[in-house]
Amino acid sequence: MKFKKSVPIILAALALSATLIGCSGGATSSGSQTTDSSVTATANASPEDIAAKIKESVTLTDMQPLSESDISSMYGIDLNDVTAFAGEIDSTGLRTDEFLIIEAKNNESADRILTKMNEAKNYNPEGYATVQKSPVAKKGNYVYLFFSEDADTMVNILNENVK
Repeated sequence: MKFKKSVPIILAALALSATLIGCSGGATSSGSQTTDSSVTATANASPEDIAAKIKESVTLTDMQPLSESDISSMYGIDLNDVTAFAGEIDSTGLRTDEFLIIEAKNNESADRILTKMNEAKNYNPEGYATVQKSPVAKKGNYVYLFFSEDADTMVNILNENVK
């Protein structure tokens, strides 16, 4: 007898669940999450994501990550100009392998960072040939330095991920 009384309640609960599930498709109205492909297609990758793609594509051995204090002391970059960054440097001191990708807060910040990175390029006498043919450049608010024999590959990866 109890089973007959619970059947309509179970059916009502299933119908309500199906209605709620069916109405929840697509982007959420709360704004907490969006799946609009036009937003992600034009968004730039973070410096960390670009660095990860570089490390997947280029063989870099004995590298150590650069810290905030490194970019401040080694390059003279004001951290107030930086939104995000990623970079690594050869930890052995035997090679000139080094890369640094910085997302600046704005165009003026990017210009200041570019100036500091160019000064660093001129200061590195150890791997002069590699350093002189390696790019230090700006794309939008992204500023990058790639001291490596694989600099062209690194630039291509950055260009694919920064529009």
